Amino acid sequence: MIHVYQFFNHPFFSIIGGLFALVAIGSILITFIFWVLGISPLLWRLGLGRWKRKIAIAASNDVYDSLKDDLVESGIFREKNVLHISKVNLAKIKDHYLILVHYRSFSEEEIKAMLSDKKSIAGMIFYYQDFDPAKGEKVPDNITKLIGSKENTTIVNFRGRLLNDIVTTLITTSYEKR
Repeated sequence: MIHVYQFFNHPFFSIIGGLFALVAIGSILITFIFWVLGISPLLWRLGLGRWKRKIAIAASNDVYDSLKDDLVESGIFREKNVLHISKVNLAKIKDHYLILVHYRSFSEEEIKAMLSDKKSIAGMIFYYQDFDPAKGEKVPDNITKLIGSKENTTIVNFRGRLLNDIVTTLITTSYEKR
């Protein structure tokens, strides 16, 4: 047993052990720094988005109330940060950076107008609820292509998925620098 102890007590093993300890400490330190630099901006943007960001809901009055209740009850937005855009004031789309559009509330021409008014850094989510693919219901191909060609746009058909896409859009869309 004493021979094994003397073998590993050699200066070579002391030097190698010290080097491995330095590498391990350095790796832990670098991992912590990368984690802070990678995660903290994401959490910061999510926190700011949740606290300060406004969402404009373009929908008819009855659908707006339902969607607003969902957003406020989920805790994603405060009630004062949820705004309504009706058919009368569709031009206000260009003033907002996060827009939720209830697809069935608008005609194809109105949707095209909204897409052309949207800023490229703004996020726009189209909510197409209660469609029945068995009956052949779907978003027309020309509208799907138009929505797909714009930056930061998506089509959603489930309420649970809607909340997920709103949070993702909060994180990924840019803020206007003042």
